[in-house]
Amino acid sequence: MKSLLLSLIVFSGVSQAATDRSQFSWGAMEKLAIQERGRVKPLQTFAEESVQFVTGSRSFNHLKAIETVFSWLLEYEDQWEKTEFVRVSYGPLKVKLGLPQDKKYFSPQSIRSNEALRAMMREIGAKQQRREKLEDMESKLVNLQAQVGVVDAIVSGQALTIFPSPQGLEANWIGLDGLSDPSRLPYSGPQKEKTEALLKMLFKAFVGGDAATWNANVGQFTDWVRSDLSRGHYPSDAEMGREVHFNELRPFRWAWVIYVVAFIALLVAIQTKNVWATRIGAGILGAGILLHIYGFVLRCWISGRPPVTNMYESVIWVSLGCLVFSIFIWAAYRNIVIPTAASVFSIVALVLADNLPTVLDPGIQPLEPVLRSNFWLTTHVLCITLSYAAFALSLCIGNVVIGNYIFHPKKTAWIQTLSLYMYRAMQIGVILVAGGTILGGVWADYSWGRFWGWDPKEVWALIVLLMYVAVLHGRFAGWLKGFGFVSATIFCFLSVLMAWYGVNFVLGVGLHSYGFGSGGLSYVMMYVAAQVAFVLAGYISHRKSGVASGQIFPSGR
Repeated sequence: MKSLLLSLIVFSGVSQAATDRSQFSWGAMEKLAIQERGRVKPLQTFAEESVQFVTGSRSFNHLKAIETVFSWLLEYEDQWEKTEFVRVSYGPLKVKLGLPQDKKYFSPQSIRSNEALRAMMREIGAKQQRREKLEDMESKLVNLQAQVGVVDAIVSGQALTIFPSPQGLEANWIGLDGLSDPSRLPYSGPQKEKTEALLKMLFKAFVGGDAATWNANVGQFTDWVRSDLSRGHYPSDAEMGREVHFNELRPFRWAWVIYVVAFIALLVAIQTKNVWATRIGAGILGAGILLHIYGFVLRCWISGRPPVTNMYESVIWVSLGCLVFSIFIWAAYRNIVIPTAASVFSIVALVLADNLPTVLDPGIQPLEPVLRSNFWLTTHVLCITLSYAAFALSLCIGNVVIGNYIFHPKKTAWIQTLSLYMYRAMQIGVILVAGGTILGGVWADYSWGRFWGWDPKEVWALIVLLMYVAVLHGRFAGWLKGFGFVSATIFCFLSVLMAWYGVNFVLGVGLHSYGFGSGGLSYVMMYVAAQVAFVLAGYISHRKSGVASGQIFPSGR
């Protein structure tokens, strides 16, 4: 498929062989604004999101994402149509389409010509017209079609909406395909001519690998678009630069790397009981938390709202909350085991968020209309998700307790002490989930005209609250002691998992549709199986030890 844009604006006779562009300067072009999915953002963000969606990684063949996008645009027919770069990693999907199981990447041509895919997409189209829910395999087929669609939209120039509307940021911007029909460009004749001339120069330099010409003129083009074509309706250079900085820093990736180092240092401190090792580990953990907070503040600043409106954002938030709560409890009891246990959850959460972009979409999207009340967003949603953080901390400490039941079952005093920390975290979570559920009802009345409607998300929030309250009641009534209390608390987190992940990614129904997604079920089920096995091992060890459960922790506390 040859780009119409290429035939219009690139001089003929230029070789389109693989070109070394290591000397090209991309800074100005990366900060050029583009309007996509209702949001104006840097071209760098668009390029990284597009390349990651198609290839599974922010870069392909060690090329910068923005260079890859320009190469798709200008060199597609010669270099990309038959190149295997569209990632298909789901085994059952490859079986369904008759694709080789030992390959992860496929060419757009092979996918576009796949007869099985065409037939199934016709069936899916009919199903979508009937507004029926798609099965997981069907969703993955739609996603594969969308991957090729993104490439096609870039090749045609349609997706590269970099021409600003003189009517403002909210009006529809125009893509590069507008050059094929100048009547679509809302600019004067001289403006259109200069725009096309600048692009011809840049694109010829790109295809020819002429770094000198590119570097000398790219700033002139971006300044021209920003100042002359926009008529003042354009995001500031500082806004675009802030998001580019966020993309390049990747604070959440570095945060989990630092947490791993901190976890190792804290384990050494626990084993050696060395004061300096404890201080060093705590200092490294503190540095990770500060970077985590910095990245979170940056994302809030960029999006203009608390970033808790999809699964990716809530994972980032809950992992931070878990560590913050651990610091509070550590400050009260001065036991380094508390933040050490919490760091495990934060590491796992951030690693998943960093490496599963198809499941946890890291893109910043505009708010759904029902979420545009920032007051309710920051009270109800943050309150509920913070309760997940407290329950996650209780889970982590609970697993440390189970580990002691397995390896040190006779250390009853130590087990009771750890159980107290777990109990404190659970108390925080119960208060937050109760308050969040009530605030959710108020928000539901404000948004939907009813306080309670038995929506799946509402029901599972209530189930979480009732399960943890039941465990607390069981402890005070004496029904749950020692191992029983700890294991019940751990299993309660499975209800949190259902409310947090299951409703949106498994059930996929209800009014809270803004959080829906798919994928990741195998990881969740592996965790559930491992968790059950671990608790069962603890139970067997506890029974063999012959140590009575007694009080969950010393009386009076």
